[in-house]
Amino acid sequence: IVSGSADKLVKIWEAAIGAEAEVRTLSGHSGMVYSVAFSPDGTSIVSGSADMLVKIWDADTEVEVCTLPGHSGGVYSVAFSSDGKRAV
Repeated sequence: IVSGSADKLVKIWEAAIGAEAEVRTLSGHSGMVYSVAFSPDGTSIVSGSADMLVKIWDADTEVEVCTLPGHSGGVYSVAFSSDGKRAV
């Protein structure tokens, strides 16, 4: 499970039933994180924020792979294409 929040963080959680353990915390946005999604293969995460940025993260290493600027307002929705080759 991946979540974004007003605390400007992206968090990865254990999805097993009954587990409530935070696995990783990704920081790098300077505004509230409105939307997050895993890639279809689970190796990447895309996040959109009030800071007008889209970020791509490596889900295993917690490394920010790239930052995509260009919006003139907050980014409220992000997703990966079904083949995982594009963030939309």
